Amino acid sequence: MKVMPPAEVFDVLDFAIGLDWPLSRDEVQKLAAERFGWTIETEDGKNYLVNTVAALTHSDVRTIDVKGQVYSSNFRVTDTTPPPTPESTAFLSDQFALLVREGVRRWGKQTMNHGQDATRASWHVPGDGRVSFSLLERSVSAFFRTPQGVESDRKAAFYGV
Repeated sequence: MKVMPPAEVFDVLDFAIGLDWPLSRDEVQKLAAERFGWTIETEDGKNYLVNTVAALTHSDVRTIDVKGQVYSSNFRVTDTTPPPTPESTAFLSDQFALLVREGVRRWGKQTMNHGQDATRASWHVPGDGRVSFSLLERSVSAFFRTPQGVESDRKAAFYGV
């Protein structure tokens, strides 16, 4: 099974944390493509960022924007496994544990959430962003929430949305 090395995952996250937010989707895609050698593909008139370097089966980098500002971005760290086996579950758990261990080293104690579909480790990071790793049944993903996305989450929680 293919996997992004943890050093590569954290290089991407350090890049995102260090950007001068707010930025548009086009700006983020252009900067990431230049920095990492990723590609920007167009489908139905919309640009999509693709991590062609990691050679994962699902290599899209999802970038969510609201009113022209990126609020979040996420990408798979591992390939998607076929239906779970004890071996694939152990492999994914090990990959998740490596990422969490490095996250703790960099940002301190994580917040852990154990849901029905995923286990998620999260940190507030420099610049008012948020990083999370999700251990899913068939893959591991990394997630970055921009300062604008974090602020939107705070407002939504304040207003009970």
